Amino acid sequence: MYFKIGGIVGAIAILLSSGGAIAEDAQRYITVGHDKLGNSVALDTKTIKGTTYKLYGMYGDGIFETTFDASCSESRLFLNRIAIYGSEGQLIQEDKEKGEIPFVANSSPGKGMKIVCQKIGALGW
Repeated sequence: MYFKIGGIVGAIAILLSSGGAIAEDAQRYITVGHDKLGNSVALDTKTIKGTTYKLYGMYGDGIFETTFDASCSESRLFLNRIAIYGSEGQLIQEDKEKGEIPFVANSSPGKGMKIVCQKIGALGW
């Protein structure tokens, strides 16, 4: 599959659509689930800051980026931002509405939270 996408958006799109990546990208992006079309949803391990993390997935010919905050001690999850980027890497849509979402352990956000909470050494994870 060919993508006319620049920069990090292109790298993420290729990784998510093909499942292949160079070694550095394979360590950076961890697949935490799949969307309804079977495309991978990946956790970006390089952007984890404390308990804030980002998930990426395919959206048309671009990608979506979703930012979450985890409360590991309370098993609570908060949505911070959703952004959609087009095939040229341009921001198409952004929603900064924040709020708590249900923690579902086997969902992509839940699996991402598990990795993040384990990384910081939170008890019970």
